[in-house]
Amino acid sequence: MTGSNETDAIGGASIAANAGNTESNGGRVPRQDRPEAPDAGYATLDATARAVLDFWFGVPGTADFGRASERWFKRDDAFDALIEQRFGATLAAARRGECDSWQDTPLGALALVIVLDQFSRNTCRGSAQAFAADAQALEAARRLIATGAHLMLPTPEHRAFAYLPFEHSESLADQHESVRLFAALARETGQTGNGSYVDFAYRHEAIIERFGRFPHRNAVLGRQSTDEELAFLRGPGSSF
Repeated sequence: MTGSNETDAIGGASIAANAGNTESNGGRVPRQDRPEAPDAGYATLDATARAVLDFWFGVPGTADFGRASERWFKRDDAFDALIEQRFGATLAAARRGECDSWQDTPLGALALVIVLDQFSRNTCRGSAQAFAADAQALEAARRLIATGAHLMLPTPEHRAFAYLPFEHSESLADQHESVRLFAALARETGQTGNGSYVDFAYRHEAIIERFGRFPHRNAVLGRQSTDEELAFLRGPGSSF
């Protein structure tokens, strides 16, 4: 959910319950103590793809590897600037399709999703460009899911970020897929309460079912809000 208030976050997911890139619960899904799966392609990753994953999830073998990070779920201008400095050129290349070869391995595909879905939101927060790569991120995520390769990712947090492009989509069918994926993950982790990944998946789905779009994006996308949407935006829980 990189979100940011969409910003969404990382949310959007993506999604911050209190303000940020996505949810603001830094420990939604507990870490599972298992090493990175060799067959997920870590050892053969492109150097830049590996740098993306190490930056986002921590370095394999360290205490922080695969742990939820508060940086994902709240607005932090310094963090956004760091991403722009370190990966701005990578994001531009990914948008041009120059990183598509990363998808040859599950972890490489995830790195591409993070660049397109999350780094776009961090570096372009508050502008239409935050969502400009969503279709590409969704395509990469869809391929990862279709092959079953997402199940080879090393931790629940890795899998969650592979699913976020579905949650960020304004397609109801994609929202249903988001709920399906996060519900399956929740059954494995036992994390189903308020502030969990699956909780936010249901919240996103409900908004798309009601409006067919995310009203909190209307202003930056130049869309005119309806009276019903304006009333909704004045209430709590209207943005992520």
